Order: sequence, then structure tokens, then C-alpha cells
Amino acid sequence: PLLCNLSQLPEGRRGLLDRSRCSVQRLLPFTQYKDSAVHRRGVVGALRNCCFEYGESPGPSPAAAEP
Repeated sequence: PLLCNLSQLPEGRRGLLDRSRCSVQRLLPFTQYKDSAVHRRGVVGALRNCCFEYGESPGPSPAAAEP
């Protein structure tokens, strides 16, 4: 759950998505971790937060704003 909460912050997402750390590749096996549903939910939540901007609504696209 801590990892999920940290991934809600832009700094946390940047850390998890840093290619040199390979964090996503190391987290993927834990999405099927049978010993703990809490661990599974935390990892899946963190990955979800990395896929979508947490708490930010998308603004209008620049092309839509032009007349």
C-alpha cells in the first residue's frame, strides 16, 4: 500500500518509471503474488497510478483551442 500511495505523487511515479531502475519489470511478477492480497493490490495500484495521471484532469488539447 505504501508503494501505491507514493506513486500518487509525480516524484514517486518518476522514480518507478525510471528506465535505469527497471522497477516496472521487477514489480510485474507481484501482480500474481498468491501469498498476499495486500501486496498484490499495492503493486497493481502503483502500476495503475503510473499509467494515469493521478488526480489531474486532462486539459483541452492545443489543437482544439485553435479556431
